[in-house]
Amino acid sequence: MLEIYNWIYAFRLKTLPLSLSGLILSTFIFFSKKNLFNRDIFIWSSFTSIFLQILSNIANDYGDCIKGTDNITRIGPKRTIQSGILSKKKIKLALIIISCLSFFSNIILLFFSFNEKFSYRILLFLIGILLCIYSAITYTIGKNPYGYKGLGDLSVFLFFGLISLEGNYYLYNHFLNKEILLLGISLGFLTVSVLNINNMRDIDNDNKNGKYTLPVRIGLKKAKIYHIFLMIVPFLLSILYVFLTYKSISQYLFIILIIPTIRHLRIILKIKNHKEFNYEFNINIYINILYTFLMGVGHLL
Repeated sequence: MLEIYNWIYAFRLKTLPLSLSGLILSTFIFFSKKNLFNRDIFIWSSFTSIFLQILSNIANDYGDCIKGTDNITRIGPKRTIQSGILSKKKIKLALIIISCLSFFSNIILLFFSFNEKFSYRILLFLIGILLCIYSAITYTIGKNPYGYKGLGDLSVFLFFGLISLEGNYYLYNHFLNKEILLLGISLGFLTVSVLNINNMRDIDNDNKNGKYTLPVRIGLKKAKIYHIFLMIVPFLLSILYVFLTYKSISQYLFIILIIPTIRHLRIILKIKNHKEFNYEFNINIYINILYTFLMGVGHLL
């Protein structure tokens, strides 16, 4: 029983909803346009997204431990390998298993989306899932992990924003929607803001261990300003999206989140003790989840 709990802890369940944001919002939008819900695509896309997020989480755990970034001076939540909860051998095996699960769940997803009709589009999605798996692993693992060069923000923006929303919408509809690119950018920025809080919290430890995240490169003060940008721009882009696709006033439901967002940003600007970022990390995740839900519901009402 303890072993199961340790694995659940390693998966970092609180981050999993972020991996589903693009899928959930694309599902809401597709349903509002077609009045259809494809259960099979939703289920298997959910599995694929969750597997990829778990893969990224445990790969990050493994990579940071190997490079010494996870140590007793780190002020974030304890990591499984560094704290002795799980061994390196078990994590390496998990990386292989979850990579395979991600790939095969994507195969099933493509089967339901394209109805067994092979085309270059299927090939592109297969290449895409392999790229996702590779990116999840090499964020902190390997000789030149891009997460240690400050490129994690770009990766999160692309995979959790543009690719997640447009990719899932394409699986439903088999064509791209230029207008929802605005929402893809918004989701991307909001998800990057979660990573940015994590990186601001660990800025001192990361700097000492050669993990040059964006906050390490630009400094904490500028990282806080960057955080404001990441959280305010999505509201502006979302307002523009609603203006271009307006059907009803309910599409503006998401605006109520500006109140907790402003409160969150004011606290971020005042933080001096880096441990306080842990609480705002959770608040940021809740804002992300509520944004997806309210934007989606707004399309249905």
